[in-house]
Amino acid sequence: MNEIISSTTNPKVKELVRLRQSPRRRRELSVFVAEGITEVEALFKAGRKVREVYYCESFAETEKGLEFLEARNESGCFAIKLSPEAFAKASYKNEPGGMLAVAETWALGLPSAAESPKLVLVLDEVEKPGNLGAILRTAEAFGVTHLLLSEPFLDFFNPNVVRSSRGLMASLQVNAGTKTEVYSWLEKENLRVVATSAKSSKPYWNLGLGEGTAFVLGSEKEGLGEFWKERIKEWVCIPMEGQASSLNLNASAACLLAEFNRSVA
Repeated sequence: MNEIISSTTNPKVKELVRLRQSPRRRRELSVFVAEGITEVEALFKAGRKVREVYYCESFAETEKGLEFLEARNESGCFAIKLSPEAFAKASYKNEPGGMLAVAETWALGLPSAAESPKLVLVLDEVEKPGNLGAILRTAEAFGVTHLLLSEPFLDFFNPNVVRSSRGLMASLQVNAGTKTEVYSWLEKENLRVVATSAKSSKPYWNLGLGEGTAFVLGSEKEGLGEFWKERIKEWVCIPMEGQASSLNLNASAACLLAEFNRSVA
């Protein structure tokens, strides 16, 4: 019989709250929390190690929820039932979806070598978890083969990264390092490195893109700093007709990635 937890002060519930709130706790235990059936299923599909699954009664009463729980039981990953109060305590969503999972984190260090990276996206000093999650979802949709985080100001396993990416952060090749490490990796892979600047007069659709391209984007607040300005030789602009001075980072990434796919089609 599956375990049932009803108290909001139960140690497991309190631990779920700590993992949701504390990057330090996530690092200490090398685990993170994913919420929502789409997000949790994405972890399983990507082959990530899921330690525990939690659900509330309303989730189990749905057809999709029942199928999911039966599949978990058959695989030996038995789920733990939480009372509505206990689940609400552990949840980080305004409208809880009834499903939580604790999964193991994985290393993000730069790979020693890659197999001819086709399309690379570099994010320098990214700081907003929700933005990163949205970009990860966009990157997955457009077929990015490697996404590199250059000195990120956030925890990759933040619940908002998981939620905004819809769990797709688990299936992407994501690595992180210092600016020097990331740039050295790009050079070693002999990639064409392109960045955006409002000062450039060359529209991004005039690039003539091909496989082996790396796009580098800076933070929305500061853009790319001197390190990248001194090293990148190819700059393009994203022309805009309205009054906006810049685009959201995810929108900029989508423009560049869509143009890449159009060019190589």
